[in-house]
Amino acid sequence: MVSESPIVTALLEAVDANLLVLDLERQIVAHNGRAIVGAQRSILGLRPGEAFGCKNARMAGGCGMAPACRSCGALGAILGCERHGRPIEAECVIPSELVPGRALEFNVRATPIAVEGSRFTVLSLRDISGEKRKEALEQTFFHDLLNTVAGLAGWAEQLRNAAGDHARASERIEILARRLEREIRDQRALKLAEDGTLSPSSSELHVGELTAQLQIAFSSHPLARERRVTIDEPPLELELETDPTLLLRVLTNMVCNALEATPAGGEVRVWCERCPRGIRFLVRNDGVMSLEVQERVFQRSFSTKARGRGLGTYGMKLFGESYLGGEVSFTSTPESGTTFCIRLPVRFGA
Repeated sequence: MVSESPIVTALLEAVDANLLVLDLERQIVAHNGRAIVGAQRSILGLRPGEAFGCKNARMAGGCGMAPACRSCGALGAILGCERHGRPIEAECVIPSELVPGRALEFNVRATPIAVEGSRFTVLSLRDISGEKRKEALEQTFFHDLLNTVAGLAGWAEQLRNAAGDHARASERIEILARRLEREIRDQRALKLAEDGTLSPSSSELHVGELTAQLQIAFSSHPLARERRVTIDEPPLELELETDPTLLLRVLTNMVCNALEATPAGGEVRVWCERCPRGIRFLVRNDGVMSLEVQERVFQRSFSTKARGRGLGTYGMKLFGESYLGGEVSFTSTPESGTTFCIRLPVRFGA
């Protein structure tokens, strides 16, 4: 009935976006063929999450039944459209298994339509991943760069001042220049990782060397002002075969994330320990995440902070699992606070 409707047919052909026509069970009865459907499989009868390979759709009952689905923008738009009988617009992030390493980001619009007296929903999904990357670049990367450049300018002024502390200024300029380089390299690595062209470079690394670099990085970090970063001394015999630069990025993201959740006067603790299958690096703070935040914490562009944020937890997951072969996880409870962890295989030296 839907496929023979001239209105629906014209709509599907005219719109340059992923367009799905859903029945009241949210099953696809028609589409314009622009949706990501995997290996030439039919998506008729599937729900949107199943058609786009959403990992949450693997739960019993399929798309819309997992706990994380409660915060899904597409599901909310569809249900709101059916309930109120008017168009509903939202943003949606789909952790798709069809594009490993990153999520699909859409602006979704659900619009009611009647065909021969029966109610359906037209779901439009417009790819906004490029817009989100641009937004993140402007809101975080450029913001951080400008802050670092401002610091460099301030300390350079101290060098020009005859009465200034030249030794202190030189030290600070060196630290800020290294931070500037690291921020640029981090953004470049994230882009390469999402494109699937990042090539890890493994080498032997003593854990103590890594924690020492982390200590230096946060000794004067802006987020660490009025907060303590306590890094426990690791066991001397622990060493890894890994990419030290990527691992440092993961741990840096974990510490930054913890500091942002820590009030002035609070503490972030970092330590590592042996585990049955290797070694774990852990970063803890006293904050607690709501269940809704926990369900979305690793999604790209999701953040409890300002728009354009949300790359920290996403980055640690992407680098830690897709490129370091580890496992990134977290726990968050009122009793023990929030702890992020990356587990990596390790060999124990003498």
